[in-house]
Amino acid sequence: AQSSPAASASTSMPRRRPTHDASASKLHEIYDEMRTRQRKAIEKAGTMRSDPFFVPDAELNGAGLVPADALSGDISTDDRRCLAVSSVIDDSVDCHWTDAFHDLQRRLKDEFSPYGLTFSQHPPPVGAGQLHWTLIQLVGFPDYDTEVLLKQSGDAATSTASTANDGTNQSAFLSPEYLDCVQDSLTVGGLDTGIHIRYAGVVLVATGLLMVGVPSLDINAARDVVRNRLSDNNLPLKEPFVNDIVHSTLYRVAGDSAGMPKDLHIRLMKLAKEFENVNLGTVVLNKFQIGPASWRVLSHEMEATPPARKWELPVETPSESFNENLLNERGYTVSGASGAKLAKELRQVLSRQTSEIDDRKGQVVVDSGPPFMRPLSSSRVEDSQEGNMDSPGKKLSQNTAGVIGMDEMKNVHEEVRERIDTLNVRDSIPQACPAKVEEDANTSGSKQDSAATISGSAGLALAQELQKKLMEEQRALDRMYYTDFY
Repeated sequence: AQSSPAASASTSMPRRRPTHDASASKLHEIYDEMRTRQRKAIEKAGTMRSDPFFVPDAELNGAGLVPADALSGDISTDDRRCLAVSSVIDDSVDCHWTDAFHDLQRRLKDEFSPYGLTFSQHPPPVGAGQLHWTLIQLVGFPDYDTEVLLKQSGDAATSTASTANDGTNQSAFLSPEYLDCVQDSLTVGGLDTGIHIRYAGVVLVATGLLMVGVPSLDINAARDVVRNRLSDNNLPLKEPFVNDIVHSTLYRVAGDSAGMPKDLHIRLMKLAKEFENVNLGTVVLNKFQIGPASWRVLSHEMEATPPARKWELPVETPSESFNENLLNERGYTVSGASGAKLAKELRQVLSRQTSEIDDRKGQVVVDSGPPFMRPLSSSRVEDSQEGNMDSPGKKLSQNTAGVIGMDEMKNVHEEVRERIDTLNVRDSIPQACPAKVEEDANTSGSKQDSAATISGSAGLALAQELQKKLMEEQRALDRMYYTDFY
């Protein structure tokens, strides 16, 4: 996979957060149904639906107009707007695109730029469009002028407005109360840290090609929180449609439809089919804004109508930051030893100092321990053997051997715990990351050298389970210590 220049220059990359499985499953179902419905609509119409306001990239660049947006030759920029919560996917965003994404971008530009606008992370100064993600439209393009631009005048029905502190009228959509409600609702809905979106394919719609994805949280639940809280506070919402997908526009058909090839829609359908369920990459979005947004989200257009509210979220959750620190810093377990050191010692004890029961002879064989530890006592096993003999020379039954094995397992566990409590490893605690590398390198050999333990499982597995429990205990203590009780 390839990343953006900004991402490549970063010294520390956030960990990939897994997708929200339940939400992803629903979204994939929506995308499958959406593809079928959109394909039928396009086939019925026999053509794509073009936005005649724009000049296609190829024509615009060929004519050398700077910038010329309208077909009529009017060089005025596009002033159409909606009011939305959005995030711009520019060079400052952590993006990890796949080769398939770059291939798709190239083919859109080479094969379809004469008939529309291509959207990319770093578009050219003239034409094209800026890659972005719209979380929710608060006011659609058809209603923006009435609901946002025009203040309440003599006819209250012409706009939804409120009175500002200075006595002037302003749109309710731009009031501090409204902006606070939307931002707080998203936080309550789970958008309190950067959201990871894995773009998992494309969907062809009548106006162009969309890149669709699955996020790391249930974004539709967050959208519903916004809708419900606005309603509870009697605040307006003018969604043009209920958005229940995660998408970014890759290509938008533009120009005079009369001059387009008759098979344009067929060619685009074939391209969409090819990339239907292809992994295109992952982005981490933590910068959001509430404000006017244009169709192309070009920088000079967004600067002309700046957002009313902007905020930046932390890239990692508190738990992710804590776990990262556990790996990079010295962390003590409740036993006083580092988790990696403890796991290594436990593995040595349990893989080399094990008891193997011979089911055929009913005998217990005890291996010697490592040089730095005294061997575990086998006298209890011998005593148990003698106590269970009905007469001299009588062999142990398989059931008796099994009981002895369970007793010996408890004894070994108790002695291992005693050894852990007395180990003096505070002055030589290794870094967690290098220790884990060494641990992983020895995993293969340990599995092969380990005989069956008295519990019937490999020593390595038991050591890892004990390590996990000890680390969980330490984290529970840390959570309790840093919890602010109100």
